[in-house]
Amino acid sequence: MATEPDTGRKRGRPAADRAGLTADRILTTALALVDEQGLDALSMRRLARELGVDPMSIYHHLPNKAAVLSGLVELVFSRMRLPQSVPDDWSEQVRAWVHAYRGLARSHPRLVLQIVTDPVAVTQASEMINGPLHAALTSAGVPADKIDACAGMFVDFANGFALAGLDSPPPAPAGKPPQSHFDIGVDVMLLGVRALAAGRDDR
Repeated sequence: MATEPDTGRKRGRPAADRAGLTADRILTTALALVDEQGLDALSMRRLARELGVDPMSIYHHLPNKAAVLSGLVELVFSRMRLPQSVPDDWSEQVRAWVHAYRGLARSHPRLVLQIVTDPVAVTQASEMINGPLHAALTSAGVPADKIDACAGMFVDFANGFALAGLDSPPPAPAGKPPQSHFDIGVDVMLLGVRALAAGRDDR
């Protein structure tokens, strides 16, 4: 009896590369899903459905949902860009950082604002972007044991504004340009940092 020639192909699910699947494609699709519906909508099965592939195909590239989330954090937080030219003044460096972070949070609020309950994701994001902020606060003279708290204050403030979508400036005095509520809040926090750095912390 004649036998079927061996073509080198195995029966069963198609290999991931035959589906045109890559880690980049998976993460881009996952980000679009999270941007539209939030992290709660993200699952390996839902992601496979969006990609039009078998769920097992995704595991060739990303072994579990945690790996997908880590990839999303890497993808999104690597996009945070500070101005190429920032003044030497530490307060302007902090201001530039906070504005850049707020822009990131507003671009992807359903990722940036929802990972706050995931310590692993928060740690990964912080390690990626917090260096310049910590350096500016250190330059200001903030005690080392209070750097994290001060940095967290600016992050939480920016998150709150991104979540609320507050943008309109309050009325400005005659002859002065309007200043947004966000910038007023940053100014107040910078005053607090200056006081802390000068040793005027009575607590």
